[in-house]
Amino acid sequence: MNLNYNNLLSALSLALDVQEYKNMGHARRVAYISLRISEMLNLNEEESKKIYYSAFLHDIGKGDIYEDFDTDEWWKHSERGSEIVKKLPFGENFSDIIRYHHENYDGSGYFNLNGDSIPLGAQIVFISDQFDIRYTSLAGKESEYNIRNNIKECIKSGTGKMFNPVVANALLDLTRQEKFWLDYKFFDIKTILKRIEPKDIVSIGINELEDIAEVFAQIIDNRSRFTYNHSRGISNLAYNMAKVIGYDEEVTRKIKIAGLLHDLGKLAIPNSILDKPDKLTEEEFMVIKSHTYYTKEILKEIGGIDDIAEWAANHHEKLDGSGYPEGLKGDEIGQIDRHVAVCDMYQALTEDRPYRNGFEPKQAIDVIAKLVKDNKVSGESLEILKEVVL
Repeated sequence: MNLNYNNLLSALSLALDVQEYKNMGHARRVAYISLRISEMLNLNEEESKKIYYSAFLHDIGKGDIYEDFDTDEWWKHSERGSEIVKKLPFGENFSDIIRYHHENYDGSGYFNLNGDSIPLGAQIVFISDQFDIRYTSLAGKESEYNIRNNIKECIKSGTGKMFNPVVANALLDLTRQEKFWLDYKFFDIKTILKRIEPKDIVSIGINELEDIAEVFAQIIDNRSRFTYNHSRGISNLAYNMAKVIGYDEEVTRKIKIAGLLHDLGKLAIPNSILDKPDKLTEEEFMVIKSHTYYTKEILKEIGGIDDIAEWAANHHEKLDGSGYPEGLKGDEIGQIDRHVAVCDMYQALTEDRPYRNGFEPKQAIDVIAKLVKDNKVSGESLEILKEVVL
């Protein structure tokens, strides 16, 4: 397995942007602006690559729901994000960019760094981030002409205070190009990025993909105290089932990764729904059902792991066609999809939830057995699961 690291980070950045449907495409737009500034400053390929990766993942620390971003502790996401990316392939190379991407040039930021003591990449990502935040906050409220003038005035007024004058001037030069604005607003920013991204593309294999999946599984599970280690639990169950079945090592590892990423789309679901102590309304359940859609779309954007995307996203499909998001039925649901589905059910049943305590293993198996009788889930998968957990 060889995957394009640029594609992988670009796709996973959508998972971060989609959190509770906030500012979709933000990371990609920040990456575009950051790359254009890097180009204006004639930075080398290696430095541009680090900035590109950082732009995609600059908000990775916001995945922890326990932080209140309306308090004076908003800076914590930068510090936490810098530690998270160290667990990713090559993350040590750009960890400091993420740590300091909210530092002010005059030293008034949380870490009190100033001037050239702030990594140049962090200064570039910072101004790019602020640009996109301001633009999207004004979009639909002001005319395009007024938005552009507003942003340019903000850059000028922040120069020497928030922003490095060299970086700010490079961005102001870019704003004189009509192409810059049209590229930035283009409906398919991914295509624009492909034209200008660093060409020294890094390939990663299954070991690195599993490391990345572990990181995102933790981000997903941390969103609710009731799902702590949920993804890892399913991953381990699915992996052990694959071992019992006798799949080869590559397929077994891929199934493990699918378990880690199966709830990636839950980043789009508000915690008011995830942690609701009562039965969900039909409208709330409609929102919940979208998570498998997002899981599949995000994973398929990576390219080269469509099998993992299917196994991860089809865990709520039912044999009788009553599942979601696609209403697959019978043979349309693959064997491994069926295995992951029973793992998800078992793990969910044995975990505490806002409205009940977790079941004992035998109780959980009995609940799933009833679903087998109703032609909802696979009896074969249940028998294999029993070998693993009983």
